[in-house]
Amino acid sequence: MRKPFSLRGCLLAAIALTACVPSWAQGNIRTVLFVKVKLGQEESWKAAVKDYAAVVKKAGSDQGFTVWESQSGPAQHAGRLVFVEVEGDKRAEPEAKPVEAEMARLFARLDTVTDSLETWIDEMQPDMMVRSKEIPPMVRVGRTRVVSGKMDELKALFREQIVPAIKKSGATDYGVAVARYGTPSNEFHSYLGLNGWADLDGPIGTEKGMSAAEYKAFPRQGGAADREHRMEHVEVRA
Repeated sequence: MRKPFSLRGCLLAAIALTACVPSWAQGNIRTVLFVKVKLGQEESWKAAVKDYAAVVKKAGSDQGFTVWESQSGPAQHAGRLVFVEVEGDKRAEPEAKPVEAEMARLFARLDTVTDSLETWIDEMQPDMMVRSKEIPPMVRVGRTRVVSGKMDELKALFREQIVPAIKKSGATDYGVAVARYGTPSNEFHSYLGLNGWADLDGPIGTEKGMSAAEYKAFPRQGGAADREHRMEHVEVRA
C-alpha cells in the first residue's frame, strides 16, 4: 500500500537533515523538492504555489525560493520552497505567526494535488559557481554519476578546466553541487543558466568557452559513468 506523504512533512524532514550537516558547510546546503503533480491538476497546483509565494511575502520572510517546470525528461516541477514557520522552532520568524493558519491550508491544498515528492539535499561548491543577481529564465541541469574512486579527480576537472571554460563562455549563472541526501553520494548536480531555447543553436557551456582543439582534447567527465541533462524554466519566484 502506498504511504501517505506531506509537503509540510518533507520540509520538516529536510530541516532536520540539514541540521545534522557540519556547521561549516550549512551555508552551502540547498534543498530541492521534485514534485510530480496528479493528472489533470497542473493548474490547481500552480495556483496553490502562487498563493504560497504571496503568503511567504506577506510573512516578511527574507528567504527567497524558485519553482521550475521541466521542459524535457520527466514531467515534474523542481523547487527550493521555504517553510517560514515551524511550530516550536526557535529559528521561526516572528512575522510568520499571523499567517500560520494560511500556510497550513496551502500545504493541505498542495498535498491534495501532488502525486509524489522526492527530496534532494546537496552541498554547493562555492569555488565552482558563476552568479548574477538575476534569475535565468531557463536552466540546463546535469546529473553526473561518478565511478567509484573518481570523485576527487572529477572535482579537479571541474575546478581546472570546466569552470574556467564556463566563465570564458560568458555564462552568467552556473553552479555545481555534491549530493548529500536523496541520491547516491557519488553524484554531482550542476546547472547552467540560459536565456532560452535559442542558446542551444550553437555551442554552450564548456564547448563554447574552449577552442576546437581544446574541446577535442577535453577528457569529458574524467571517469564519470553517466550524465543526464534536462531543460527547465522558471515558473514561480519569490
